[in-house]
Amino acid sequence: MSVYRLALRSQMALIPKRSIFQGLPELRPIGRRAMATSSQKKQEFLCILPDKPNALNLRKQVRPTHLEDIKPLVASGRVVVGGAMVEKHPAAGEGVPFKGSMMIYTGETIEDVRAVLLNDIYATSGVWDLEKVQIIPFISAIRQPLS
Repeated sequence: MSVYRLALRSQMALIPKRSIFQGLPELRPIGRRAMATSSQKKQEFLCILPDKPNALNLRKQVRPTHLEDIKPLVASGRVVVGGAMVEKHPAAGEGVPFKGSMMIYTGETIEDVRAVLLNDIYATSGVWDLEKVQIIPFISAIRQPLS
């Protein structure tokens, strides 16, 4: 088996199969990783946060609070990047067809990141479909701003 395929298999073992909010299954890495990691070191997690059906009006209502509340998380480095997932890029004059949110959080563990997500107004107000949220361990290879 190639090293690349083995690395992918190891990474897949870290991704939970069930919703993170229904009792997170125990995560056990398979094999050894070439990179040293520590449970004390902050790591990155890709968070895919789909909206509930028909949540658009609620999303628009609580969005200003969400954006204000996220500012300290960005300033402290807890949120690296984030934004809306959309069905398609809207044409001029069209409304944004929101689908959910995507964020990269930093934390020591998935549970640490989950606790921050659960306090977001999109979670507490019912915008995000918490049954479908995914928190995936993430290692950034490149960071380039959109020009």
